[in-house]
Amino acid sequence: MSAARWLFAPLVDAAETRTPSRAARLWLWMVLVPTFAWAWQVSDRTVLPSLVITGLVASLLLPAGWWLLSLASSQFEGLRS
Repeated sequence: MSAARWLFAPLVDAAETRTPSRAARLWLWMVLVPTFAWAWQVSDRTVLPSLVITGLVASLLLPAGWWLLSLASSQFEGLRS
């Protein structure tokens, strides 16, 4: 199995549903963690503004990345998880 297939292929669960790929799940954390770290610094280390900023920025970045990843994963068959 190639690394690209392992990363981009949708995962198939027990109900035969194609779930997001490993790359899509990784993208979530690649957006949330740095965004929260940046928001924490910008908001003078206060929790609620950090969460609001993280939510706003992530709501813009996540769908764009997931759309690009869906284009990449469309050429792979689903993998059993």
